[in-house]
Amino acid sequence: MLAGSDIPPPRGFVWVVAGLVVICCGMALAIPWLWEVRRRQGLRAVLVRTAGIGLVVGLALAAAFALLSSGEPSIPPLGVADYAIWFGVLVSVGALNGVVVGLIVSWLRPRLAR
Repeated sequence: MLAGSDIPPPRGFVWVVAGLVVICCGMALAIPWLWEVRRRQGLRAVLVRTAGIGLVVGLALAAAFALLSSGEPSIPPLGVADYAIWFGVLVSVGALNGVVVGLIVSWLRPRLAR
């Protein structure tokens, strides 16, 4: 990520990296639980749970950026429609990413010995 950022990286770069580390650790801890859900309830249950988790993470990120960002001083303040689009995109992308993670985790599930 540093190779693709500005040199020196912006102040928020550290927060992006820290956030990704937290999300990756959370995903790693959830994998055994998701495998158990798959075994007991099937793929659909895994996808519903991972989409829900992704939706919540997307909502939290959208809210954090909306509340904590100082914004670009050269553009006018955002309106309600702008915030609705922002939240809609991040929530949708979060849910879609959750489904992709759920599919990958289910695909990587260890097979039972026969």
